[in-house]
Amino acid sequence: MTEKMRVMDKWLEEALAEGEEAAKAHLNAVARIVGGHIARISEPNAVPPTIARTVEEMGKGVTAGMLLHHGSAGVMTVEMHSISRSGR
Repeated sequence: MTEKMRVMDKWLEEALAEGEEAAKAHLNAVARIVGGHIARISEPNAVPPTIARTVEEMGKGVTAGMLLHHGSAGVMTVEMHSISRSGR
C-alpha cells in the first residue's frame, strides 16, 4: 500500500469514528476530488472515457473491499451508460 493510500484510509477511519453521516460526507468529498482530478488531466473530449475507466476501477475496489471486509466473494461490474454536460 502506498503512502497516499494509507492517508486515504486514515481519513476514512477518522470519518467512520464520527459516524455514518461523516463517512458518507467523506465519500462525497473524495468523489468531488476525483472528478476535479479527471477534469484537470483530461482534454474535454477525453473526459467521458476517463470517467468510465475510473468507475470501472471503483467496481474492482468494491469487489476487493467486499471480500476483504465482509468475506463476500463475487465480482461487481460497473458500467456507465451516459454522461451529459450543460453550459460551457
